[in-house]
Amino acid sequence: MDIAPTAVAQVARTARDHGLEAMVTTECHDLARTFPAGEFDLVSAQYFHTPYDLPRDVILRSAARALRPGGRLLVVDHGSIAPWSWNQDSDARFPSPDEVYAELGLPPSGWAVERAATPRREATGPDGLTAMVTDHVLLVRRVG
Repeated sequence: MDIAPTAVAQVARTARDHGLEAMVTTECHDLARTFPAGEFDLVSAQYFHTPYDLPRDVILRSAARALRPGGRLLVVDHGSIAPWSWNQDSDARFPSPDEVYAELGLPPSGWAVERAATPRREATGPDGLTAMVTDHVLLVRRVG
């Protein structure tokens, strides 16, 4: 799911090209208003940052509730600012994986943290410039 129809179409096309269309569901949603119906094995939120007023914590809690037992929620966030980023705010703050987990408010008896890490990687910007950046990764599994 994505708010951008172009992104949703690209995922659907890639799934079809690889013979996975029966295993991949794509939907366009403004998650501040609607969330897909059903239960899921995996919900992945990649770089879910926005300068707009969006209830990120509420959306991520909805994603966690939508997981079936054994399902996983993967949240990957920026942990640093790349030199080519449009946002060079020195006061920019990126929540740590532990802070994201705390924001979810999940009962410990029903959830297992499988990964909470801050890996560094080399990224390439639009003009070919490379830099080391940090990601924040949280992977939780619904127990049951």
